[in-house]
Amino acid sequence: MTFALFILYVVLSYMHPGEIVPALAPYRVAYWVGMSGLAVAIAGALARAGRTLASVQLRALVAFAIVTAASLIVADRWLGAPLIVLQRFGPSLAIFVLAVASITSLERLRVAVGCIVAVMVLLMVQGAAAYHFGYNASVFLIDRTTRGDDPMVKADEPLADVVNQPDDDLTDEAEDTPRIRGLGLMHDPNDLAMGMIAALGLIGGAWRARAQLRHVVYAGMAAALVYGVYLTRSRGGALALVVVFWRFAASRFGRVPAVVVLVALCAGAMAVDFGGRSLSMEPDESASGRLLAWREGLEMLKSAPMLGVGYGQFEDHHNLTAHNSLVLCFAETGLLGCFFWVAIIVVTMIELQQVKSLPGDDGFDDTAKRWAEGLELSLVGLLTAAFFLSRTFVPTLYLVVGLAAALAAIVRAADRPLPLPALPTLGLVVLASEAGGIAFVYAIVKLHLA
Repeated sequence: MTFALFILYVVLSYMHPGEIVPALAPYRVAYWVGMSGLAVAIAGALARAGRTLASVQLRALVAFAIVTAASLIVADRWLGAPLIVLQRFGPSLAIFVLAVASITSLERLRVAVGCIVAVMVLLMVQGAAAYHFGYNASVFLIDRTTRGDDPMVKADEPLADVVNQPDDDLTDEAEDTPRIRGLGLMHDPNDLAMGMIAALGLIGGAWRARAQLRHVVYAGMAAALVYGVYLTRSRGGALALVVVFWRFAASRFGRVPAVVVLVALCAGAMAVDFGGRSLSMEPDESASGRLLAWREGLEMLKSAPMLGVGYGQFEDHHNLTAHNSLVLCFAETGLLGCFFWVAIIVVTMIELQQVKSLPGDDGFDDTAKRWAEGLELSLVGLLTAAFFLSRTFVPTLYLVVGLAAALAAIVRAADRPLPLPALPTLGLVVLASEAGGIAFVYAIVKLHLA
């Protein structure tokens, strides 16, 4: 039952029923399916002391949610703040827990990945139909004529607070070229691009070394998703796309050919202004605005180092959103919240590397290693895009992390050891990663705005 609820929740989150049939909007179908699945998953885990509760990522995610709520309590001096955090961050928590609790075999992982990729391809087809033929253009396209009056924003939908967050780069340029968008979690063009990047990584994981007929289907889906990223006009998505192809080439063809691929992709993307939006390395007004937002985020961290300025409060202190998920994290939740957020990512990357290094070459190990490679591609692509977008709290990241945690649990259940470093060592690794990320942002800001 939990697995069925997970699949249903993912599909409903991507195909928000309240946006397709407005009469369903007041019933909050996607939200309540997710919350019901979360309750079932937690009850099942408590009943059998299941592996869900043993996930290090889950513990870090719960700690992150608690710190996020505490940051808002302190900022607003309101004890009801946790309810707001649960409503807005609940979908991310639910999608992670459902993934870990319900995906208990490689076959279930394959089914879940297939559903995710299929839904993303469908959203791309819908967007392309709107772009080229005007089919439901008011729903699946966004341009300067639709920005001021968005019929898809539903004030009574809990997911609206997550999905309809400030767009990082819709206001950067007032171009006339429309951009495709999806429904639900994919309502924003940048989120749609990130979803397509994640799906591309998963396709890369399904790709075998030997030629097979199924590769024709994989290639077709990958090409459709690449074109979809192009139609979103997302610069963060374009950069993530380059990185994903580079990592895939490095794993399949070697580092030297991968460098050639990387140079060629970067040159081509900048030459054609991928998606019709500038990818030039020359500083412009948009880049300066982003760097100013990063600087303001650093100032917020200085003013409130432990808990930040409060969840959702960045734009109360600056006129633009952070344009960087790490900056948004440490500015709104402080060093403490950022520590747990970075821990989620670090632990996931360590586990994926361990799965990729399994010594066996039987069917189980080979399949697990390929899925680990695909999930790593997805996560690297998402993090690349997230470095230029404010996507700290959106569910797409936690969906991929949940799939990765589920894969690690499946491998451990098959008696393959995946040891994590001792807790003090792991804490030092996370702390160093957090400090390194903040120092990197600080160096970029100082270099360009000095």
